[in-house]
Amino acid sequence: MLIRIIARVVLYDQLNRRLLLVRNKGADYWDPPGGGWEPEKETITQCALREVLEETGLAVVLKRLLYVQEFHAKEDTIFFEVFWLGIPEGQFGEYSNHRDVDPNGQVEEIKWFERGELAEMKVFPSRLKDTFWTNVDSFFTTEDPFLGVS
Repeated sequence: MLIRIIARVVLYDQLNRRLLLVRNKGADYWDPPGGGWEPEKETITQCALREVLEETGLAVVLKRLLYVQEFHAKEDTIFFEVFWLGIPEGQFGEYSNHRDVDPNGQVEEIKWFERGELAEMKVFPSRLKDTFWTNVDSFFTTEDPFLGVS
């Protein structure tokens, strides 16, 4: 059984109320930037920051743990995905070109989306289309459930 831990960051632009999502090469869906954790080299939060920088070119600040999901890709493969809420550091703008700085990277397209744009799209996790928006303001005011690295 292959178990892979993935760190993803839901990048949120508070001012314009929109999310940054990525679409991988050949994919028909969008999801938050992220990738595989290398536990021998980094903490899970370092992985999240590294993956966002590699896939989008953006440095971010992680604000809190959002979601955890177990995904069974195949009978013998489990992805354990950890989703963080992040906000971009400094100035950031629109992205219409591929920005994946990893030469083996899979990201083909990066784009900011407002809530209404997501309604008819295939987005994972699907809660980014609805309950995320209902709860987003509380994410900045309630305690982060991540206890940290010990």
